[in-house]
Amino acid sequence: MDTRMTQTETVQERPSIRPACDIYENQDELLLVVDLPGVPADAVSVDLDKDSLTIIGRRPQVLPEGARLIAGQGFGWDFRRQFTVGSQIDQDRIQADLKNGVLEVHLPRHERTKPRRIAIGG
Repeated sequence: MDTRMTQTETVQERPSIRPACDIYENQDELLLVVDLPGVPADAVSVDLDKDSLTIIGRRPQVLPEGARLIAGQGFGWDFRRQFTVGSQIDQDRIQADLKNGVLEVHLPRHERTKPRRIAIGG
């Protein structure tokens, strides 16, 4: 007789968003600026796998002590953004900082890909 145990998992549906992201460029780097209001640093991960940079995390539910929700969403949300990182980026020097609900991911260019002026001989 084959006896198999099964487990039932309760899944809480949470909204998933795609946070706003601005991308800036200068001769030294690309800069991703992602809006993550109310998200603590320990609830965000920035992962690099080959040429794929993924920002993933969760904004926790926060209600003031003793309060009850009468309007609005009243719950946190999950988020995910994914970007392709080209060969012009020095993947070993990528840095990320989260301050005041804004995540900045610095993607420095390889020295060999930065614009430069060529001297003209005569």
